[in-house]
Amino acid sequence: MKLTETIWYESSTVQLSQYNFKDKILLVTFHSGITYMYQSVDQETYEKFSLAESQGKALNEHIKKSSISATQVS
Repeated sequence: MKLTETIWYESSTVQLSQYNFKDKILLVTFHSGITYMYQSVDQETYEKFSLAESQGKALNEHIKKSSISATQVS
């Protein structure tokens, strides 16, 4: 079983994401260099984000509009 997954995107806003399957933590790094940590992201929500045609749109729709909290980490 995978513990973590890192994906680089061809997105205008999102550069990459790192997901920890055990701890349900999603790190999203933007092209600006800023990284946010989202906690309690279930695997289904992560997959909707990572497999979306637009990660920026999916981030807004599936994560930011939910009760998932974000913390800027860099």
